[in-house]
Amino acid sequence: MIDTIYTIEETAKILKIKPRTVRAWIDQGKLKSFKLGDLVRIHEDDLQALIDTARKENDYTVKV
Repeated sequence: MIDTIYTIEETAKILKIKPRTVRAWIDQGKLKSFKLGDLVRIHEDDLQALIDTARKENDYTVKV
């Protein structure tokens, strides 16, 4: 079975941000990536981990 992997541009489109932001997060270690030759790719699990972490860190749920 082949897992889903994304390019930097596809990742940026999913997150509705600029590709340079994705590159910066990779450089900062916030988003895991891997290289296939010279091509940078992001595994779907690593993208989901980034989203999950951001949601936990920014949970603004109003408690009544």
